[in-house]
Amino acid sequence: MSPYSTLGAPRGLDDVLACERFVLFGAGGAAGEVERFLAAHGKSVIAFADNAAAKQGTTFRGKPVWAPSELGNRLGARDAIVIASAYQTEIASQLADTLGPAASRVFPFLSGMFAPQFGRQAVEPYTDELGRLRERLSDEESKTYLDALIAFRWTMDARRLRRNPRLTGFYAYDAPHLGPKPGDLIIDCGAYTGDTALLYLKRLDGNAQIVALEPVPANFSELIETIAREGLAGRITPLPLGAGETPSSAHIASDEDGADPRATLRKNAGGIEIRLETLDCLLSAGPRVGFIKIDVEGFEPAVLRGARRILGQDRPGLAVAAYHLPEHLWQLPQLIDELAPGYRLHLGHHPASVFECELFLGRADA
Repeated sequence: MSPYSTLGAPRGLDDVLACERFVLFGAGGAAGEVERFLAAHGKSVIAFADNAAAKQGTTFRGKPVWAPSELGNRLGARDAIVIASAYQTEIASQLADTLGPAASRVFPFLSGMFAPQFGRQAVEPYTDELGRLRERLSDEESKTYLDALIAFRWTMDARRLRRNPRLTGFYAYDAPHLGPKPGDLIIDCGAYTGDTALLYLKRLDGNAQIVALEPVPANFSELIETIAREGLAGRITPLPLGAGETPSSAHIASDEDGADPRATLRKNAGGIEIRLETLDCLLSAGPRVGFIKIDVEGFEPAVLRGARRILGQDRPGLAVAAYHLPEHLWQLPQLIDELAPGYRLHLGHHPASVFECELFLGRADA
């Protein structure tokens, strides 16, 4: 018997693709990513649904926007709903209350990144790894969140998700040994347009220096504008490059025009070529690094390997995205333990997207 049998029946991408047509719940920016993913699998979106009364009865991306109350009468027997919103748990609960048996055809956010995280094949083969990860976590809140995340990945039922109550904000966890401290040198890998850097400076009353790495040209341009607009040229040093395991180059692949937080790096030709440097080389002569945030669309292991000296010598606090690949949930903590043993590990998530898990690590002696 599977150790996860008590969680309910597993569901994965095959269950999604067994449906014929789709309604996306959420007529906003995330819907485009879901629609493109479904189209790549030969599936069509027939409509959107949204709780915002102002959107109901209008069109979005060329299709009608329905009120949630219409779904019960409009859904066909082979139609399904994908929740294209950050409010996964809330909408899943809403639909379970109103759709009856059709609620079994409600699925969470889907994209090329997230679809492989669901179903038996994404969970059961890694029972031992997930068990070791749970033992490694330093607080009960992290363990409870992990249990809920596994149940979500097994069932594709967003009602199984649970927020970690110790998460206090974007890349902020309520524990004295976690997060940047006043006076720290902070490294922001995947700085995007400066949103995280601004948050850290606000929390620290401006008492920090931030090196912000952002390789996507459109994002970097907006980062420069953010620094100028906020008058932070003396606090944030922007660098138009990415961090990697070795000094090298890579190519950016992006499906969107303009600033894109989901641009991905690849070694093959195509897209925009960018420069990669190791953090160890970039900061070889600087002051002690106090904190590193890493959110680089799946390249997190390479960034960590390129910071081996800093991790071992400076022992900075860490906040690391662990949701870009399913196995990063347990592989990234293992890698950090190999590079620099002795960190205390906590598991949280994006404040809005509870399924986007993040690692928070602090020195055991802090």
